[in-house]
Amino acid sequence: MTSYNCTSDLTGSQNGFTCPPQSPCDNLTAALNLSRMELEDVCLTDQEYLERYRGARRSPMFLPVCLTYLAIFLVGAMGNVLTCTVIARNKVMWTPTNYYLFSLAVSDLLVLLLGMPLELYEMWQNYPFLLGVGGCYFKTFLFEMVCFASILNVTALSVERYIAVVYPLRAKYVVTRTHAKRVILTVWGVSVLCALPNTCLHGIDTLPGRGPGSRGLDAPGATDMADSAICVPLSPRWYNLTIQVTTLVFFVLPMLTISVLYLLIGLHLRRGKMLQVFEAKSSSGQDSFCNVRRQQQKARHQQVTKMLCEYQERRLC
Repeated sequence: MTSYNCTSDLTGSQNGFTCPPQSPCDNLTAALNLSRMELEDVCLTDQEYLERYRGARRSPMFLPVCLTYLAIFLVGAMGNVLTCTVIARNKVMWTPTNYYLFSLAVSDLLVLLLGMPLELYEMWQNYPFLLGVGGCYFKTFLFEMVCFASILNVTALSVERYIAVVYPLRAKYVVTRTHAKRVILTVWGVSVLCALPNTCLHGIDTLPGRGPGSRGLDAPGATDMADSAICVPLSPRWYNLTIQVTTLVFFVLPMLTISVLYLLIGLHLRRGKMLQVFEAKSSSGQDSFCNVRRQQQKARHQQVTKMLCEYQERRLC
């Protein structure tokens, strides 16, 4: 016996689809104890049901974003690979600053080689997410880790530059290759640990099946739709709290720190330049004063010589 198809009995209204009174569709609603929205879900095809709750399967911005990502991938991959190769092969380049640049290049390569393909795949096919729970964890963990590592690397590099510029004598003992290696290892360790909370909050979410027993009804045989699987946060409340904390710790504070450090560096360089200009003016003033003194002494010597010559001439006369 085939199930009754109520699609033909649904009528459109401002509030959605409704069943005419005393129609077979209305009788089906009463028999199954379905709400109006649940009845609409029963009458939809699988594709219509997915598009209603998941949206379009493919993002309309896929093509322009794909072309943009392709250009970023080519330029970024080439530049970062060259950076890593040059630093790794030339021992002259093994400086603390270049160590931080090498670490930044590695984090960028991880995003380009692993993260960007996953991002494009999700835009090409928003659902289902075929990599499972493990793939969802990996994607979330990768983006979180490399984002934190990049921010902390830039912050550490800014601190190193500040010490080197403002305290050059102290930098010889503080800004060393060994110290840079320890800082970079600490940065990646902190990034891994801080990426775990948000990763644990993600998982695979699927839409419940349609018909009796679906969408909260307890009839047996209801199953989730595998084609609707997506990788999303499963606990929005904790996810929002995590985002707020990470935004404060890994965006606001580093941005303020970097801004203050570069402001202090700029003020220090400006102060040094002003001192150089003042010293140059002072030295030029001293030189001009000395020249005047020399000219005055020379004139006096000439006058004395002239007076002596006149005195001798008068004696001879």
